[in-house]
Amino acid sequence: MELEELFTYKNKIMAELCSNETIVKLITDKEDSEVPNHTLAYNQIFPYEYLPETIDEGHTFVCFDVDVQSVENKTFLNPVLYIWEFTHKSKLRIDREDGGGVRIDRLATEINKVFNGNRNFGLGELNLVSVERFSPILDYLGRVITYSAKDFNRRRPSKPAPNVRH
Repeated sequence: MELEELFTYKNKIMAELCSNETIVKLITDKEDSEVPNHTLAYNQIFPYEYLPETIDEGHTFVCFDVDVQSVENKTFLNPVLYIWEFTHKSKLRIDREDGGGVRIDRLATEINKVFNGNRNFGLGELNLVSVERFSPILDYLGRVITYSAKDFNRRRPSKPAPNVRH
């Protein structure tokens, strides 16, 4: 993975989130939400850890970022995808008509369907590492979902090997 892959991965993740009908409905809390819904990008879906400063009404947010957790060697490294999803306490309960339950649990389930085992990021599949509680600000509850992958550290040598024989 050359570091420009971080940019590419984030664009792919944004596209996946904005294009999934169930995820869009859970974020917007509207049955008739347009899909793909690119207006969610940088409004309720952010490609970095985002915390709203002032909130006039309760919303649901999804944020994500990619780190390089470790470098195994010159050939492989281990990127990690973090997805934070959180909602205002007034939006936690999902109506029975929509299947009932807790919005952050359903959203974590739908996000996991998209990303766990996904082969579009790195070599092989994204693997679920953890799902933990997350409470970023007063009156908001959520989860942080973590995935790991493996990717190439270098796609090609930077320079030809020097000729050391004279």
